[in-house]
Amino acid sequence: MMTKADVDSAERAHEEACAWLLRLRSDNVDPADVDAFKQWCADHPQRAHLLRDTWSTLRTASAEIALEEHSAATAGAWRGRTTGRQRMVRTGRRAFVGFAVAAGASWLTLSPPMRLWPSLADLASDYHTGTGEQRRVMLSARVTVEMNTQTRLDVLPRRVAARGVELMTGEAEIDAAVPSADRVDPLQPVTVVAGEGRIQAKVARFNVRRTAGQVCVTCLSGSLEFEHPRRRLTLRADEQVIYDDRRVQTVSRVDPNNVTAWRRGVLVFNGVPLSEVVDEINRYRPGQVILRNTALGENRIQAQFPITKLDDVVDMVGRLYGAHVTRLPGNIVLLS
Repeated sequence: MMTKADVDSAERAHEEACAWLLRLRSDNVDPADVDAFKQWCADHPQRAHLLRDTWSTLRTASAEIALEEHSAATAGAWRGRTTGRQRMVRTGRRAFVGFAVAAGASWLTLSPPMRLWPSLADLASDYHTGTGEQRRVMLSARVTVEMNTQTRLDVLPRRVAARGVELMTGEAEIDAAVPSADRVDPLQPVTVVAGEGRIQAKVARFNVRRTAGQVCVTCLSGSLEFEHPRRRLTLRADEQVIYDDRRVQTVSRVDPNNVTAWRRGVLVFNGVPLSEVVDEINRYRPGQVILRNTALGENRIQAQFPITKLDDVVDMVGRLYGAHVTRLPGNIVLLS
């Protein structure tokens, strides 16, 4: 039986581990701190693995909830309406989150350090993917959504759109296929809301990415109707628009193969600063790569990397730019 002393020790262990992670992410880390952290892990092996164990437990729980919801949502989508079963699953999921908070689960925060476990927002979303995870969602018999890593989607209420989702964060490719030849009812458009933008399409394939307060919409085939408080426009194949809450940039033509590279398991960088490359790697790789040299981050990279070989990319950067690579427990890597 766990005693009060055991509970207090576990709480202290979590607080110490989080404190170390946050400290390593700050701008004031020196080699002595790195050595001290390594020693702490060696002295407290169980504590060093506590965060990883917590993350695994939460992932299992959230995956079970997501699987249950996916089964209900798929059945409901074929009928084109929200069923009582779907409502029950969503209520249950949010009840789970509420229970975790009420139980004093301090590790379930809005912004978990290094994304070591799902956040409250992840668990409360209708659909979400973890770090390095991709997932397919069927909105209807002809509309599919391919979700990229670290993505959150909420199904839009029917009063907002007959069929659609809101992209809260991350990236998704939406495919509204040509309807079957025997279809007799009016073709309903699919709607995607992302920030201040609203995209509608009847027959089209398009990619939407929402990161760092900015949204990028790329039409891959067909055409899209785009609405924003600042502008309305039509996007056609190979056209892209980037916007935020305040403005909409000029429409540009792009190579769709670069936009959809993640579907093929590849990351493409065309003259991108290393600092942005590291940010993108952290979307796909468990743990955290921490860039500790501002000048190093200004180097621009022209390359393609397999998503499954991101640790090799870190080593390549070290060799290419003479950077010092320090690997720590928990898949934490310091680049300096």
